[in-house]
Amino acid sequence: MRMKHGILALIAALLLTACGGGGGGCDAGSSSFGGSTSGCGAATVNTTAANLVLQLDRASVTNSGSDTITATATATTSGGQTVSGVPVSFTVDNNALYTPSGTSTDTAGVVTAKVSIGADRSNRIITITAQSGSLSATASVAVTGAKLTGTPVPAVVAPSSNGNRVDFRLVDANSNPMAGQAIAVTAGAVATANGVTGTNGEYSFTYTAPAASGALDVTAKAGGVTNTQTVQVQAGSAVPPVVTPILSASVAVDPSVVAVNDASTNNRAEVRALFLGASNAPIKNVRVRFDLDGDVNSIGGSFSTGDNIVYSDANGIASTAYIPGSRASPTNGVTIRACYDTVDFPVCNAGKPAAKKTLTVAAEPLSVTIGTNNLIIIGSLTYKQQFVVLVVDSAGRAKGNVDVVPSIDLQYFSKGQYSRVGGSWINQCTDPDPAVCPVVIPPPVACLNEDINRNAVLETGEDLNVNGQLDPRKSDVAISIVGSSKTDSTGIVTVQIEYPKNLGSWIAYKILVSASGISGTEGRASWFDVLGVPITDVKAEGAPAFIRSVYGVVVVPADDPTDSPDRGVVQPCANKN
Repeated sequence: MRMKHGILALIAALLLTACGGGGGGCDAGSSSFGGSTSGCGAATVNTTAANLVLQLDRASVTNSGSDTITATATATTSGGQTVSGVPVSFTVDNNALYTPSGTSTDTAGVVTAKVSIGADRSNRIITITAQSGSLSATASVAVTGAKLTGTPVPAVVAPSSNGNRVDFRLVDANSNPMAGQAIAVTAGAVATANGVTGTNGEYSFTYTAPAASGALDVTAKAGGVTNTQTVQVQAGSAVPPVVTPILSASVAVDPSVVAVNDASTNNRAEVRALFLGASNAPIKNVRVRFDLDGDVNSIGGSFSTGDNIVYSDANGIASTAYIPGSRASPTNGVTIRACYDTVDFPVCNAGKPAAKKTLTVAAEPLSVTIGTNNLIIIGSLTYKQQFVVLVVDSAGRAKGNVDVVPSIDLQYFSKGQYSRVGGSWINQCTDPDPAVCPVVIPPPVACLNEDINRNAVLETGEDLNVNGQLDPRKSDVAISIVGSSKTDSTGIVTVQIEYPKNLGSWIAYKILVSASGISGTEGRASWFDVLGVPITDVKAEGAPAFIRSVYGVVVVPADDPTDSPDRGVVQPCANKN
């Protein structure tokens, strides 16, 4: 028995040594790092570290606003072992934002932070700092993407002339305008100006030319970038002619669909003409005049550079902006023409080389369409059918937040009845072959709405069937909007009609939908049909609710001269049956 106890004690001692107990291996009670361990082979749990390292997953980030940087802080011992549980905090500068993964290092000894540029889209350097007690680490990331361009209007100015300007535009990495950005402009000793960019990222600097001839540098700083435009102050043209053959000329328009303008808007499309020579080398100083190529659709609009000549820059680019008026165009109904030459020219004519591009000027809404999936929704007492109303602009883009108003007119009602033939309920069967029509069922008689002027007042001569009321009743079919009466972001409104089951198939109706704010002819759409019935009720063995028309069955007395014997023809119906 004593030997057995001794063996067990030896095994326990060996296990203790292997797992860090005793004097060898991992000390369960203490460590040389000043903390404690959780056992043999476990990660070090410590509240302090000897080193703190900060790494970024990239060295730069674009200013589009969607990019982020991942900053990873790693706590280690002096020997390089990672340490968990170490408190770490982050800070960022230059208007950046960050979201940490935690407040201390995890089991891998790291803690991360997602860093974004925030609302500031300017080019700049962001410094990220990780701090743990007296330890700190920093890393920097560059925000890039802001681009500032300029167009002198005109590029050659007379000495002492006023009203001259340089149009600057600031965009981000995705060419989206950077609005509300501070901009500072200097024109040598002539003038300085400070302002903010507009909704399209634009800023116009207006100046009076110096009295002395020469080159005038106009420099703008915005969004962390600088652009300098050199204007020639000269009595005549001082821009040298182009001697390089122009092998490629093209025009780009962004966006290709632009909204109309009113007194409160400044919508515009940026226009860029590009000129290239051999080996796709850009050509500077190409003379360009922009126009609407005759404006065949009479849409109108203007260019930010007016009718001035625009000279291509060192990148071979001549820029302007098309500013629409109040008229919408057909799809691709506006043509931007860039006439060009190697020397100055007065007007753009048919013989002048030109590059062209089309765009669409869209009104708010332009066209309305109505359609349906032809499904009948079965209720306990009623049938329903839904219709989709779609509103778009002249480019076919869905228009949201447009009010849609529906109405319904009951155009005629029918007399007749259904009979069971071949496993279905049908309301006409006229084939003389008894194998086809074992029961002869005359077609329904269609009768015009008795309320001729649609004023819902029974007037003399309107009650042709002499039943003391107008048929069909206005309340026989109800129309409504499902949800909001304003189109959603996809340009859609859902319209629904509802009617008692016994009226199914016996009334022909016309839906009219109209959209507000449409000045053209396509602001209304209509749908004509007969009240539907579901195929399940047509196939059911039991008689459907609509088996007989509430307006009468088809019986036309031969001696009634006021009624037509022609069944299936829409007519005023004096038949009482």
